[in-house]
Amino acid sequence: MSVVIIGGGPAGCATALSLHKNTPKVSCLVIDDADPSSFKIGESLPPESGRILRYLCQPLTKELNEKISKGVYTTCTGNASAWSSPILEERHSIINPFGHGLHLNRSDFDELLRDAVRITGSEPASLLELKKATFKGIEQGDDGLWDIEVEVKGERNVVKTEWVVDATGRKATVATKLNGRVSSRSPLLAFYAVFVSGNYEDSLDSDNDMRTLIEATAEGWWYSSFLSHTPSTRVVVFHTLPSHPTAKSSRRSEGFLNLLQASSTHISEIITKYDYDLQKGYPRCTAAGSSALDKAFDADKHWASVGDAAMAFDPLSSQGIMTALETGTYLGLQLSQHLKHEITDGDFERNMGEIYTQVQTEYEKHRAYYYSIVKRFSGEMFWENVVRSQVT
Repeated sequence: MSVVIIGGGPAGCATALSLHKNTPKVSCLVIDDADPSSFKIGESLPPESGRILRYLCQPLTKELNEKISKGVYTTCTGNASAWSSPILEERHSIINPFGHGLHLNRSDFDELLRDAVRITGSEPASLLELKKATFKGIEQGDDGLWDIEVEVKGERNVVKTEWVVDATGRKATVATKLNGRVSSRSPLLAFYAVFVSGNYEDSLDSDNDMRTLIEATAEGWWYSSFLSHTPSTRVVVFHTLPSHPTAKSSRRSEGFLNLLQASSTHISEIITKYDYDLQKGYPRCTAAGSSALDKAFDADKHWASVGDAAMAFDPLSSQGIMTALETGTYLGLQLSQHLKHEITDGDFERNMGEIYTQVQTEYEKHRAYYYSIVKRFSGEMFWENVVRSQVT
């Protein structure tokens, strides 16, 4: 293989599709073991993503529209946030030149991207392939090629490749095996729960709030997105510090529900108004803070990381999927040019370094601004820590 990509999420699929688009004759294998039936947060797709999806695979936009018409995804009409004040301030999608965004079934969306890789790979003479397998290990041989160990249905195999791409998410599973270190200057936990309401028979009595609701509280901040009409389904997420007392109580359903009612106003109101019930198995917890690899690529050794493996963002940015698609698309182009000997190792490192630095700098600037404007919880542990973490 010329390129093996470990991870078939937005970043990995974007890298593969971009590479294929620019160099169809280069062999590329995407390795992924995700379960598309498992619920996953990260459901906000910004409206400007449409142009990248069309570039990567033209049929993707048609597939998205079909998912919307079937109710698998819902439109997002904008953001309503009680952030610097307790009053909801709305930013409607009508003022966005790209139109409205989407609230996704995230696992289904990731599978949609993997299907795009499969379909593209099925075209005549295509050298693109996606394999359901589990990454187990990596070594670089004396010939300079990477030996990728994978497990397929209990059997272990080795795949040889010139380049390897880590698209495994926040854990950066490949890069850390290559002595990379993930640093986190601003740790954050997300406790998420799915709520379903049986009150959807009559559309007049059902939840029709298509906005992303965001609410700052003394203990951290909440958001909620409407995911489906059949039945009415919402995700509710609470963010706080790992060291905050609520990080312990929020792991249990009783503690999560009590905190939702006690600390939030707008989100708890909509949950109560439409008789939403917390689903079994929730809440769940996942890392949500800003993190980055100390070294995101090495052109001389022929490896690179992309998406959350390279740099992961606070969910407040709502840019996780967008950044994954953009950086994956750009990495695919750079790999194409490098494999065609149009750019040198130095060119690759400089180009990727400039893009990653630009993305990181822009993110840090906006994150610092939005956390700093919350003055109404001065002295509270969460807000003192998130503001302090922004000081280098």
